[in-house]
Amino acid sequence: MRITCHEALVPSTDFGFNVVERKGIGHPDSLADLIAEEFSRRYSLHGLDRFGAVPNHWVDKVALVGAEAEVDFGGYTIRKPISAYLFGKVTRAVGTEAFPIEDLFRAAVENVLAGATGSDQIIRSVRSFVENTAGIGADHPTSFYRPSVVDECRIATGGALANDTAFCSAYSPADPLDTLAIDVENHVNSPSFRDAFRGLGSDVKVMLTRAADVLQATVCLPVYPETVGSHREYTALVSEAYDRLDAFVNEHPVVRQHPWLTRLSVNTKDQGSSAYLAPFGTSLGKGDCGLVGRGNKANGVISASGGAGVEALAGKNPVHHTGKLYTLAAARLADRIHAKLGVPNEVVLVSRNGDRLDDPSFVGVRLARRGNRLNHGAVEELTAATLAELPLLSERLLTLSPMDRFRDPSLALEV
Repeated sequence: MRITCHEALVPSTDFGFNVVERKGIGHPDSLADLIAEEFSRRYSLHGLDRFGAVPNHWVDKVALVGAEAEVDFGGYTIRKPISAYLFGKVTRAVGTEAFPIEDLFRAAVENVLAGATGSDQIIRSVRSFVENTAGIGADHPTSFYRPSVVDECRIATGGALANDTAFCSAYSPADPLDTLAIDVENHVNSPSFRDAFRGLGSDVKVMLTRAADVLQATVCLPVYPETVGSHREYTALVSEAYDRLDAFVNEHPVVRQHPWLTRLSVNTKDQGSSAYLAPFGTSLGKGDCGLVGRGNKANGVISASGGAGVEALAGKNPVHHTGKLYTLAAARLADRIHAKLGVPNEVVLVSRNGDRLDDPSFVGVRLARRGNRLNHGAVEELTAATLAELPLLSERLLTLSPMDRFRDPSLALEV
């Protein structure tokens, strides 16, 4: 394992600019990520329960096709239901005992859609499909996706091999805008806020831009069409929510700790008679689509600064897929370096397909100041400790609800 440390320019939180976005828990892309994760978790737990092992699977291509609907103030009509597709490689059986793949996927879809949107009606307007592409290839033994006995699908906790060539990155500490974006979305989708404004849905989007000392916060708030009988009622609801949200943003510790001039905008497309009406509280109910990998990154946001790869961790095997494990391990390592050295940093981990999982081909660490031998030694020690805990990280992922992890991304980093 080769570890490279060097000095790097770390963006300032007081000067320059930054842009951070967070898609809410009811956004179609968030829902696709959550369904992929929930299916992987249920499938893995089923395998552990029946066979004491997590069979090979790779389902990070969940796609949601929005409903065709006619929407207006006072109600809506669904002309064509939502379609949920699972595309990926899934072990169908161990020997003659088949996995209930379609049932597990349907259960994951219903659990996530109802839980994330808070709507019991949405599951009545969704259909699910599984396209299993698991086959046999020269790069894997036949038993990789078609094990005939339990031992053939059991991966040793020590000496597991990486199942992809990929790079994953993370940074620490979180930018103040990262924290603010997560807290604003969680606040809007909290029980207290939703109880106060019962017409609001969960497909929230938060966009924060900061240039020098000016912070522009833009928030999109969906409204259930059946709860507002007219544009006047809609405007009154959104206006009242704006006032409550404006107070929350300005009283937030991040804003109070910085000399920022804060400006809030809500539902900026509302011009004339336009309104953000969404059946089931999500634009998935009116034709928008969702795909794994287009939602928030592992740290809960999509940021214009800091290291970022293209890996989507949702739906990847929690035992040996580096797109999932290295993404979270990089975040854990970055946090540990910051905690021990007090240095803002970025971490990059690179895997090669077939190499030992606990031995990345490259570890890169960018430190905010020039690293010395003491820093390099500490980084090596922290790296070794973090990689040794990969099996614990896999176990942690299986015990956590994806929706809980969505609301608090730090939960996945605890051991």
